[in-house]
Amino acid sequence: MNTRRRFSKKKMIILSAIILGIAIVAFMSFLNAMDPFRHLRITIHNQSDYDLTHIQASLVQGDNSFNNNESGSTYIFDKDIPSGANVKFAPQLKRSGEGVVSLAFTDSRGKTYNKTVCGYTEYLSGNSYVTVTNENVTVKEECM
Repeated sequence: MNTRRRFSKKKMIILSAIILGIAIVAFMSFLNAMDPFRHLRITIHNQSDYDLTHIQASLVQGDNSFNNNESGSTYIFDKDIPSGANVKFAPQLKRSGEGVVSLAFTDSRGKTYNKTVCGYTEYLSGNSYVTVTNENVTVKEECM
């Protein structure tokens, strides 16, 4: 008599689902761990009553002078951000050493803002979160 039990199809499906679930969790953890090393991304949360226009990200080099467009150090976001919207974009900036990334934009009433979104960066990587309200603009930076 064969006392050895074989896995039934039902048990194999359950085991496969568990292994797949563990693999997905491990993969997502790997992506989260690699997130700070990906190209710089700026997320703008427009919680104000005004649309945001003329959005421009610029790289300021160590000598605190803005570079020209030909060097690739200025990126213009070509869409407006309506009131209540969240937008994430990766500005295509070229670096040559350390620098500071600033973000300039205008709201629909004509008020212009200029904020530093990465106080110091060597690699133009990481994330920066900009929250715009009627009263102020706050920045949370996670740059490298």
